[in-house]
Amino acid sequence: MALHRKIDWNTAMRNMRADRAKPVAAGLLASVSLERARLDRLAKEAASRPLFVAGSFDRSAIMTAAIAQARLQRAKGNKASWSQLLASALKFACICAKQQRAFATH
Repeated sequence: MALHRKIDWNTAMRNMRADRAKPVAAGLLASVSLERARLDRLAKEAASRPLFVAGSFDRSAIMTAAIAQARLQRAKGNKASWSQLLASALKFACICAKQQRAFATH
């Protein structure tokens, strides 16, 4: 056995890349599209719930709408962190709730 072992790095790296699993393109695109459509439907359903009921804000409905919107933004490819997505979605849901309150009182 030789004292020094020689490694051909080009061949080693090529073999490592060949060992990786190949992505499945056709099924992946369909599943991403279906998931995005499902999240879009959930966001619309959450937004259709009244956020202001019987003189007070429905915090559960506001949070559900914000989470659904943040999930949809993440599925669309937004690279922001989850806390940033949820914060902006929650601000938007609160603004919508305040608008519903204004319409309900007039």
